[in-house]
Amino acid sequence: MDHPYLTQEQLDEWKNLKGNFTTTPNYIDLIVGMWTAISWYYKPHMWRDYKIPQSFIEDFTRHFYFPMNQIYYIIYIAIVVTILRYLFENYICKPLVNWLALKPVDKKKCPESAWKCLFYTCTWSYCVYLLSYRYNYFHEPHLIWDDWSPGMDVPFDIQIMYFVQCGFYLHSIYGTLYMDYKRKDFYVMLLHHVLTMTLIFVSYATRYHKIGLLVLFVHDITDIWLELTKVLHYLGSRENGKLWEHAASGCFIIFTFCWFLFRMYWYPIKVLYTAGVTPAYRAYDKGGGLYGFFNVLLWTLLGLNIYWLVFILQFLFRVCIGSLSNLHDVREDDDDNDEDTKSMSSTVNEAVSDVIDKKKI
Repeated sequence: MDHPYLTQEQLDEWKNLKGNFTTTPNYIDLIVGMWTAISWYYKPHMWRDYKIPQSFIEDFTRHFYFPMNQIYYIIYIAIVVTILRYLFENYICKPLVNWLALKPVDKKKCPESAWKCLFYTCTWSYCVYLLSYRYNYFHEPHLIWDDWSPGMDVPFDIQIMYFVQCGFYLHSIYGTLYMDYKRKDFYVMLLHHVLTMTLIFVSYATRYHKIGLLVLFVHDITDIWLELTKVLHYLGSRENGKLWEHAASGCFIIFTFCWFLFRMYWYPIKVLYTAGVTPAYRAYDKGGGLYGFFNVLLWTLLGLNIYWLVFILQFLFRVCIGSLSNLHDVREDDDDNDEDTKSMSSTVNEAVSDVIDKKKI
């Protein structure tokens, strides 16, 4: 049967593709499978008539299905999320941190972490519900491609997850610029938000929403434990806050475990393998397009996960050698030192002013 977008030569080449995917892959299977798939997919004669950027634009528009009214939904959700965050931080968190007598710098950072912890807990819980009671994509990710087709209908419950997440990351770009506490990885966070929103947007428009659901599942859980760790650390920074600091240390251990399990193991095995290796055998004849573009985004996200892993290992190293007595976000070292310097400078200035005033009297 002729395919509307693939030549007979490409279909014949696909039928002659050697090997197969496995339902229980490991890291070696991922590397070998990606090399096999890429070597086959990018053979010169497979791209004989492909012209950049014209052919890429045609390929992108052919697989892109995103009605304008749904884009409006995302913008509205981003506005609502921004308003909810403002209300939560200013009318719930700020009175609470003042009552708890946190340090001035922690009063700025604690509401942000509390908000993110609350949001990620809600969205990840909903994602668990989808993957546990509605769809079996996590345990059998290869089934993702069985009913895939360009422009297929997206179930309403997955639409809700997508629109809320995309709206949140659209808000996060604004939040990083104007609401969040500035840290050393400011530009990396901006890149992360833009990349994540692009992944969510493109995966929905090209009907790779099942892959996107797995991406959200393996990423949001670590954010929950990270933000909870930071909140507990801010509480433990007060006098007589050792109990909170011990709780923060326990949360950080869980966070580190989740980072390795979900982002460094499940993400490559469940997501990268399913998006990079499996479709070569199960989706190519269905017209699966944007294979290279989508996988570049996914592998870039893995690169960011490794980048942040450096911070985690740096922290663990400093704990092991005894240079840290409690939990501390290493991204905030310079910022906190600046705050301490400003605080000391302010104290000195006040003391000098008092001396001058007394002399005048």
